[in-house]
Amino acid sequence: MESITLMPDGWIYKKDKKIGPDILPLLSNTICLEKGVTLGSFFKMAGQYPDLIRLSDYLDPLLKIADTAGANAYASEDIQKLVFYKTIAMKGFPGTPRVEIYNSLKGIQDEKKMLLKFFSVETLVHHELTLGKLEHVIFGDGQDMFTYDTYYSLFELVEGIAWDLSFCFNPIQCTLRR
Repeated sequence: MESITLMPDGWIYKKDKKIGPDILPLLSNTICLEKGVTLGSFFKMAGQYPDLIRLSDYLDPLLKIADTAGANAYASEDIQKLVFYKTIAMKGFPGTPRVEIYNSLKGIQDEKKMLLKFFSVETLVHHELTLGKLEHVIFGDGQDMFTYDTYYSLFELVEGIAWDLSFCFNPIQCTLRR
């Protein structure tokens, strides 16, 4: 599978060549993140490749929120970075077993993952964005969790981040400050 790379300025490169506006044929390509990519880089990408906005109803409003934050937004001190990762969970014991596969975006603080639903998007845009390993959880037992190297497609990244951030519509004015 061919890979593409998201740069900190929001442009996507394939084999050291900047990709033009026709991004949809590359949705299944493996995405890599260059050092220095932030959540803001992700939003710049969506702005520079407007066809990506069509992938999620949540992306356009999130892009507008991120745009209003701009360079003056402050980064939350409650997390150190963001990680996008994949989970395979075996569930259903007792009962009929099933497998669930999903992507998540979480904050990282002192190597612990944190839900982002109580953060405002404006406080996340300047945080580094990383790709994590696949987590394999067996019947909900965190001790029987394994991690594996994996890849992410451009589609997974766009749809997964938009979905998780759709729960972060807390206005920054409602944030309690220290």
